[in-house]
Amino acid sequence: MDPSARIAIDLVEKVFIRDFGWSFRRQTDSNIGIDARAEILENGWPTGRLLPLQIRPISCVERTEGHYIYRGEKHHLDCWARYSLPICVIIVDTETGLISWQRIEKQLCEEVRMEWSIAIPATNLLDATARLCFEEAIPTDPESLMRSAFALDLVLMEQIQDQTTFFVWDEWGDTTAIFGNLRIYIGEGQEAEPDVQIDYRLRAPNLHDVMVRLFPWASYSYAEPISEYSGEVAVHTLEVALRPEARAYLEAENFLVAGYPEDEAPSAPEPEDFITEEEESEFWRSRGTPHDPRDRQD
Repeated sequence: MDPSARIAIDLVEKVFIRDFGWSFRRQTDSNIGIDARAEILENGWPTGRLLPLQIRPISCVERTEGHYIYRGEKHHLDCWARYSLPICVIIVDTETGLISWQRIEKQLCEEVRMEWSIAIPATNLLDATARLCFEEAIPTDPESLMRSAFALDLVLMEQIQDQTTFFVWDEWGDTTAIFGNLRIYIGEGQEAEPDVQIDYRLRAPNLHDVMVRLFPWASYSYAEPISEYSGEVAVHTLEVALRPEARAYLEAENFLVAGYPEDEAPSAPEPEDFITEEEESEFWRSRGTPHDPRDRQD
């Protein structure tokens, strides 16, 4: 990743964690143009409400009077529309620390061939006062939350589809548990470095509540007994697989991306009393009667 892009994501992460009190998860290997997702927390409790973010350094945009013009790839915009994801694009001045944002809405975008553009007001600053605007952008109905989780974890689901996968969580706390430091191991077991590491700190009555809200596409079981270290941290090791619905989702996505197969059109069945020309000719030959197939009446 370009160093300026990494710095931009770091600065945005600080706002969502420090000023909003939300969780922040970076995306890896995203093919739909999402660099990170913000996850609404209510006093540290997960809600399953996710806001995908496209984050760019200010060097990637044009400055005009009163606003910036951001240009993106059209196939990303098409993907977001297909998944009905509420996307925000965020631009960061890595030198001054100023951050501006805009919600991506079709009526605000101009589409030209292979790209699209949108105006981002310089006054749309990403700071603590913007929290309500972001909350209003995120749907609350269960179906939308499920669709967002499936769409944003599409790459992760593809990676673990046919692989043995472990999620390892740490748990702190005496009264209300705090679950965090998620490590995801795909295929190689737990000896190597984790393939994905997410610095969560989530309050929840139990780990199942966290898994259902954040990973509704996964089924899981305990791979090991709960262990402890330092007398303060409990370690939960889960073996995770795709739910049947998630496998069907991936299959449907592959079908949509590949397009309709070039199958031959099926033939209609013939009537039960239908006689082919060959059968008719054989009938007349068996009787020694000359017959021209052109004299056949349908």
